[in-house]
Amino acid sequence: MRNIVRIMFMCVLHTLFKTHAASRVSLNKRNGSDYEVLLAVNEPIAPNCSQPICTGPLSQIYCSGRLIHIAWIFGTQGTCPGDMMLRPSKSILEEFDNLTYPLKRERFQKFCEDNFAMVNYLKQATLIDWVEEPENIKQLRNPSLKSFALKLNALWKSFAREFVEQVHRSPDLFPVLPVSNAFIVPGDSFQLYYYWDSYWINKEINFSGLLFSNMTETVRHTLENLASIVKFHGFIPNSGNVQLSRRSDPPLFTQMVADYYSATANKTFLKEVAPWLDQEMLWWKANRTVDVKLAGHTYQLYQYRALSNCPRPENYLVDLNNGLNGAGNPEFIWSSIASACESGFDFSTRWFAHHGKHSGTKFSIRTNNIVPVDLNVYMAWNFITLANFFEILEKPRKAAKYRNQYKKLHEALDAVFWSDSDGTWFDFDVVEGTLRRNFYISNIFPLLLGDYGTNTTQNVLNYLKRSGVLKFKGGIPVSLSNESHEQWDYPNGWPPLIHMFVESLRSSRNEKLVKIAENVARKFIRTVYNGMINPLEGIPAACWEKYDVRYDDGRPGSGGEYPVQRGFGWTNGAVLDLIYKYEVSYRTLAPES
Repeated sequence: MRNIVRIMFMCVLHTLFKTHAASRVSLNKRNGSDYEVLLAVNEPIAPNCSQPICTGPLSQIYCSGRLIHIAWIFGTQGTCPGDMMLRPSKSILEEFDNLTYPLKRERFQKFCEDNFAMVNYLKQATLIDWVEEPENIKQLRNPSLKSFALKLNALWKSFAREFVEQVHRSPDLFPVLPVSNAFIVPGDSFQLYYYWDSYWINKEINFSGLLFSNMTETVRHTLENLASIVKFHGFIPNSGNVQLSRRSDPPLFTQMVADYYSATANKTFLKEVAPWLDQEMLWWKANRTVDVKLAGHTYQLYQYRALSNCPRPENYLVDLNNGLNGAGNPEFIWSSIASACESGFDFSTRWFAHHGKHSGTKFSIRTNNIVPVDLNVYMAWNFITLANFFEILEKPRKAAKYRNQYKKLHEALDAVFWSDSDGTWFDFDVVEGTLRRNFYISNIFPLLLGDYGTNTTQNVLNYLKRSGVLKFKGGIPVSLSNESHEQWDYPNGWPPLIHMFVESLRSSRNEKLVKIAENVARKFIRTVYNGMINPLEGIPAACWEKYDVRYDDGRPGSGGEYPVQRGFGWTNGAVLDLIYKYEVSYRTLAPES
């Protein structure tokens, strides 16, 4: 199998193509790739992998197997399989199995035309509680910031979507999981609902728990959608796209409900949604835990560890190449690629080997061997939040259970991830039994829990100063690795992570760290402002998904598997939340000389 595919790569590719397909790609807007295609396939082959990207009747059409393999080999993956099936999946697979070989490209295209259509399964939705000038924007004293915030607030109308009626009537014909309520998409190529993006989108709507835009209905509808997804899947996948349905995202549903409850005190809704928050935590405990033995103790921790071990259909040939020519077993590499997508850091040297063959590249990806700091912080945060929720709901046993889980995980955070010599937390490699002592912005996220003493916070302060990450004009980079060219590495800064970094320092109760949080927030606000209001010549005015934090002139970040995106949901939410919290009053928002 390996030799066949390697020969095929020699035939298909002059150079490894530059794919524009997004790792969170939506099926109704996929971009093509720069590579040559074969005109015929001699035999029906597919990678040797045992756990498909998705399960169910659509799996062999949209996710894994020979159809996806041939679609990419023929270069038809942008339109086949399409956004809608014209026949039941069983009939399509029967016809596909009856195709004869050698299979010519024209015959496969005819099969595609007979069985799939490119349609728009979403339509523009109306946000009934959106207002042009929310009360909280009126309170901003700085005229430039006020104008900027109004522009960002206006974007939400264009990002509102809902499924067309046909999707609800015939869900088996579409590769998506429909939800009942309207939702806000991130923007640009990402035209579907996405899990962890919703946390920051709701931050804008739910500013500091104050219902920034008085959009009570929109927030609640988002949470109802997520609850319905938990009811269907048992957890919340990365997106509503079936291709992304077997991997999750950083688990922030509980925190979205916490923001909503702090603003509304809606105990009735809390009672309705609590079982689904509980279910999500049970899923993570059953499917994403790992035991770490250290100094005579065994700690139960959480890791991103996707079940699938096949190439991703949204970037199939690149994954195929990484697996077949990588540093490890192909199935392990393909699973680790999916796990990196689950983490949100897709892709970063955070998940690559730091020494040995192919170190620092995706060929050495080892996500499944790494226990990440931030995921365990999110889980601990969820546990203590759920303990408080169940106390409000007068369920003392549930509250005690989650309080105990919080205590145990908090102890594990400090026992496994903390480095006394460095004064910070690091990810842990369970195979090598060592900390991964590189800077990543997530290292200091344990401060989010808000219960560390003076010695710890002073050590973190010293670490941040030594690292040099506070010197950048546009915010905080994800990492200091400048050779990978991956989008979740230096020099890129990502709004959700910068927001979490600021929130972590704000929660520390260390006066100097709190001041640094404000400084970072101001830098980041200036960066986003300039990108939208004072863009560089040749760069369109936009709110970008990521930024080059070496500068504060608003230039977008680069790298990764797809062109930099504009919109952009989590950027809008993160920067508006920081504007509200700090009511920035500096004299000019232009780049510093």
